[in-house]
Amino acid sequence: MELMEDKKLTAAQREAEELCRRMLAEGLPAEAQLIYSGRNPIYIVPLKCGVTANVKMFRQPGALRGIIYGMLARPKSLKSFVNAERLLSSGISTPAPLAHLEERIWGGLRLARSLYVCVHLADAEEIRYWERREDRDELVEALGREMARLTEVGVLFRDFSPGNVLLRRDGGSFTFVDVNRTDFNVRSGRRMMTMFRRINIVPEETARLARAYARALGEDEAAMEAAALKTLRRFLWKKDIFLATLKKLIRPFRRK
Repeated sequence: MELMEDKKLTAAQREAEELCRRMLAEGLPAEAQLIYSGRNPIYIVPLKCGVTANVKMFRQPGALRGIIYGMLARPKSLKSFVNAERLLSSGISTPAPLAHLEERIWGGLRLARSLYVCVHLADAEEIRYWERREDRDELVEALGREMARLTEVGVLFRDFSPGNVLLRRDGGSFTFVDVNRTDFNVRSGRRMMTMFRRINIVPEETARLARAYARALGEDEAAMEAAALKTLRRFLWKKDIFLATLKKLIRPFRRK
């Protein structure tokens, strides 16, 4: 991420906090621009201090999950903020966190709505379909080195996917988004192999990345390739066969 002057960062944080309160009370501001319309929509909002922000609106949990988040677990918005701060302090790039806000109901027992705000990065792009890029060889080698760096510092992104790994256009460095599901101090090589679940579901590309990862770690390339492909096969079996079959079995019992 780009370093920001302390005064500008402080001003952006204050304005982002006020933006969160206003959005929960009044809804979206007129200047908000939707850039992602999935489960947790993301908006671009320009701040008066000159910083452009991303606002992520987490989906409101159901009653039971809302109580869990309200009483027992940290909300995703808070985890996003804390994890981003921790990543930056560890030298891992992620958009600078600006604010988070949670709305609780039932006397504070149940989490209702929650928001997370960070700096918008205009110079970053997803690494989807890297096999089609002209610079794919250099990209795969660089990503393998970045994965090795994450392994060395013990950082595991459980949502390590091409939509959450962004490539900066200012020299080819990587930055990570959607970091609420991040584990720290991970020393298990087996757990680190989960990064190969869906970073690229094309077996040939997963194999190439695994070899680059092995080279960066100084480990056996053939063994790493075999382990990565095994991880991918397990993920695809669970996703495309096991879960699909389970959904078909429970479909007749769903309420209409």
